[in-house]
Amino acid sequence: MAGRPPLLELLAELQTAHLLAVPFENLDVFHRRGVTTDIESTLVKIVERRRGGWCFELNGGFGWLLRQIRFDVDYVSCRVADGDGWGPPLDHCALVVHLDGERYFVDVGFGDCCMIPVLLTSGVHPGVPRSIRCTVDDADFVIAEHALDGTWNDQLWGAFEPRSMEVFTSRSDYLQTEPGLSWTTKPFATRATGADGSRITYRGDLLRTRIGSGEFVDEQVDPERSNELLQTLFGLDDRFDR
Repeated sequence: MAGRPPLLELLAELQTAHLLAVPFENLDVFHRRGVTTDIESTLVKIVERRRGGWCFELNGGFGWLLRQIRFDVDYVSCRVADGDGWGPPLDHCALVVHLDGERYFVDVGFGDCCMIPVLLTSGVHPGVPRSIRCTVDDADFVIAEHALDGTWNDQLWGAFEPRSMEVFTSRSDYLQTEPGLSWTTKPFATRATGADGSRITYRGDLLRTRIGSGEFVDEQVDPERSNELLQTLFGLDDRFDR
């Protein structure tokens, strides 16, 4: 990577490598240890402690890395689609990378997300493991994914306005302390296992695996095996972080 110019090929390589190596996980939130949006703390957690995290940590740290190797990167606020419509602003932190006069959506912190940069122009774009449809105007963009049943599912509604990581702090604090939210219900971890979109996901008593862009195969597991599975499948040892 040393000396390589900040081009789309390198960006795609780094995004895929991150999703293969660094899990999206909630262990510090689940155990009420607390997480922050501070980049220095995030780098210690991910690089030195070999941990993962959620969007404010993973995209926060990855955005910092890209800036160090001369990519032009904005942190941006996204609303997340749910059954009732759209969540609030600042619910998700994502990245917009500026390259050769174009903007690319990059995300390593949304769990089962696209593994390659997505050109932010209106239309359908190739993605891994699913095609991506973008709807873009001057200030905003909407990301939807093409499901196996042929439908398009809205995922994120982002704003192009650049943000600092500090802006996300209040939302990060809310998501890890508000009673009843899924983040503190069960321990979970997920990561890509292949550049084709293969993935493994663990959540409490359920283990899910997928080959490429196919269907997930579910297996019920004993919650008492939690640390064994976290170690074996994700390289996480939760016993020593409590």
